Amino acid sequence: MSRTTRIGFTNKFFAVIAVLCATAIAPVALAASGATATATPSHVKAGKAVELRINGLKPNERIKATEVIPAAGDQKRTLFPSQRASTGGVIIVSVKAQVKGRHNWTFVGRQSHRKAATHYVVR
Repeated sequence: MSRTTRIGFTNKFFAVIAVLCATAIAPVALAASGATATATPSHVKAGKAVELRINGLKPNERIKATEVIPAAGDQKRTLFPSQRASTGGVIIVSVKAQVKGRHNWTFVGRQSHRKAATHYVVR
């Protein structure tokens, strides 16, 4: 008589497979999570330059930049900088701080539609 051996799948086996799949997918999800923006310096005197750095864009991507100044009655302007993102997905925009108050900036990638926001305060 021959015996056929059967492999029993336990819950531990499925748990290990689920953990392996989750760790394989996590870096991909984090890489495509979106863009980030930083303003340097965050508090600046009027007339000085502010550097706005946008990370996490696609290589060679263009952006749309929107500035809102709530202290000036929600004064708003929209810019379409001619420069493109580097191969690392970074754009550095330099602006002159003129109107006092908080300046809220929102950047949107024109191809990927990734969003980033930052702010700085003019004294």
